[in-house]
Amino acid sequence: MKIRLEIEGKNEGSLTYKGPDSAELAVTYLNSIEADEVQISIVKEDGTKAFAEFSGEFWSMSATKFILSASRDRSAAPENPVSPEIESQHHEPLTLKERLEMFLRFEYPRVWFTSLDVKRHYESVYGKINLSTVSTYLARMHRDNILERRGNHNQREYRFSDENPVMNITCGSTKS
Repeated sequence: MKIRLEIEGKNEGSLTYKGPDSAELAVTYLNSIEADEVQISIVKEDGTKAFAEFSGEFWSMSATKFILSASRDRSAAPENPVSPEIESQHHEPLTLKERLEMFLRFEYPRVWFTSLDVKRHYESVYGKINLSTVSTYLARMHRDNILERRGNHNQREYRFSDENPVMNITCGSTKS
């Protein structure tokens, strides 16, 4: 797959990602920058093309959803969802923790959220995940200073720390 990003505004420029990790790398980058407008063109291995432009207050969320939906394998029909573990064995090198962190950065970039919010939303996109798994990873992300937390044990909420704006997934220059 090949993904080309044309960015206007503060981080103006263009980038191209190629290969099996291109969707994750492009999404990670888009969620780490500020921009006024983004144009995305995607060419899949089978020749399928997709193009979209995004601007406005929530362009990042819309662009992320566009990239992830355009890069999905058509064989994984919504009626028969593939579990994240099976999908990661065949298509993604991300661990469940990395995938969950990426998901949180896209869906909850600047807001407080609970474990139950994450569980419900994650399941609507990827499939079943246990609440204890979500809670464990959120607690670990807090321990690693990725997330802030507030509230008591029964009303705990999390959000991303201001001093940690970019995920710990490397977006190297070898992907061009």
